[in-house]
Amino acid sequence: MTTATLSGLRDQLAAVPDEALTRLQYLAAEVGCVNKCAMCSQAAGSDLWRFTPRGLTQLMTALADEAAARGVRIARGRIHRPGVLFPYLDNDIGSYPYLDTYAELARDVLGVKIRMSSVGFSAKNTALTQMHRRIATDLGDVFDGIRFSLTPYAAGYVGKAPGTSRDQYTADLAHTLRIYRPLLDRLGHGAATAAVELRFAPLVGIADLTDTRIDGHHVLRVGPHLLISARPDAGPLPVTAIERLDEQGRPVLSDPGRPYLHITADAARPTGATVHDALAGLLTVQHRATPVRLHRLTNADGDYYSADPDFHPDGRFTALNIYPATGKRRKSGYTDATRHFLNTLLDHKAARGLARRDPFPDATAADIDTVLCTLRLKAQALDPVDKAAAAHLRERVIPMVGVHARALLSAGYPAAAFFSRDFTVDTGQIVNQGRALHLLRGLAATDGEPMTLREERGFGRASLSTARGPIWRITPLPFTGTRLPLAVTGRKNPPTEQPTVLIEELDPCHLAPVMRTTGRRLRRFTLTGVEIEHIAQSDARAAHGFPGAS
Repeated sequence: MTTATLSGLRDQLAAVPDEALTRLQYLAAEVGCVNKCAMCSQAAGSDLWRFTPRGLTQLMTALADEAAARGVRIARGRIHRPGVLFPYLDNDIGSYPYLDTYAELARDVLGVKIRMSSVGFSAKNTALTQMHRRIATDLGDVFDGIRFSLTPYAAGYVGKAPGTSRDQYTADLAHTLRIYRPLLDRLGHGAATAAVELRFAPLVGIADLTDTRIDGHHVLRVGPHLLISARPDAGPLPVTAIERLDEQGRPVLSDPGRPYLHITADAARPTGATVHDALAGLLTVQHRATPVRLHRLTNADGDYYSADPDFHPDGRFTALNIYPATGKRRKSGYTDATRHFLNTLLDHKAARGLARRDPFPDATAADIDTVLCTLRLKAQALDPVDKAAAAHLRERVIPMVGVHARALLSAGYPAAAFFSRDFTVDTGQIVNQGRALHLLRGLAATDGEPMTLREERGFGRASLSTARGPIWRITPLPFTGTRLPLAVTGRKNPPTEQPTVLIEELDPCHLAPVMRTTGRRLRRFTLTGVEIEHIAQSDARAAHGFPGAS
């Protein structure tokens, strides 16, 4: 890098505030992602624009020199993972071919650690395999945490596009886990350090909602779900809000909710006879009856109901969210957010005399088979009362759990890893961010608006993200001589006519350059003179630039 280039970048960086350096969180190596996940929270484009090794050196050297001249330290002003940079946002860093260079520069030039989150990479890409082996062997000290994400939306997992297959995706995930196993063990398993995260498709039901009173009891009916207040004449449900988060990050609610009886039955109808028989335990149609606590919550789209919206004391999760149609919310319906995999793991451990947080060191492949068999039996048991949930288990949950199990065992991991709450993390259904909006089929009208209590805890007004305050992002921008659609460039990245670097402040709740609560635009700057390359999606796919490419 020439002195003139460095000087030019330093001159441009002089305009950015200190916070752009001290509160920097996302130093993205590229924009765009070939995986094309339908639920992509960042609405990534399909083409790739990325820093070359020379571009990385130019940018990181200039950032380090500018920080030193100001007497500040990169990424040390954040309360969330201070001193750690995320090399991704709307990209998958596992398929970035210069990640080893990035890691070295992060350590040796910027003096920071990095975090990796990826769906894995293709075993057929020899260069990527060699690079990741070098990272796992020689550069492990740079990493603060590594998370591998398993979702049903990655192109390789879906396996419908030409040249892709789920079997190859499973083999590629196993290949990734095999290479990184020594480093993951060294980092220590945990959701924040080293884990496989499973995020499932949502079970969405679009149906008319009956919201009425029968014999004094508040009654809700949507799809197969009938909820009846335990006490008559209790008055309207108050709105429940998160008042604050406690020391463990758990939501403290303004209202405890009210006791209701939850009847699950495709055949049940909201009539006086049904209400009487259900409360008396005399209902004759095939059903399930569960006591729950019902809350009325609210978001930008209007009020909604949630039954048992958070974890049970024993660790199980069975939340049911019911959405009335409103002026903004086009349809009524529900999401059944039950975490079937997590609940089955806990049941299996309990049957072996283990508490929910206990490790299961004696687990075998037969125990994994039992969990999969139990999930299939659960689907069978749901058939007479909730056909949609039964189909969801068979088509969405069991196949993904099977991929995870096969990948772990193929990579040589012990069966105990499958049962480890620190390594196998069931995060539940996808959240309402980015492209996930259309998967919610009209129950969400506002992108990035929390749809559940758990989402409200994560990125709502009284949330973990809110407490962290504004953060900063540095990223290459798409450059092209012609106008390209957002599907190619991505929704977060304004295209330019020459290689350009974006430096922008973000609201951490929705990772956008606007404060969601006030609508205030946040600060934005650009740099030129950093080397960026453009890789068309077709070229990346031909080079096996994503897992599942066969």
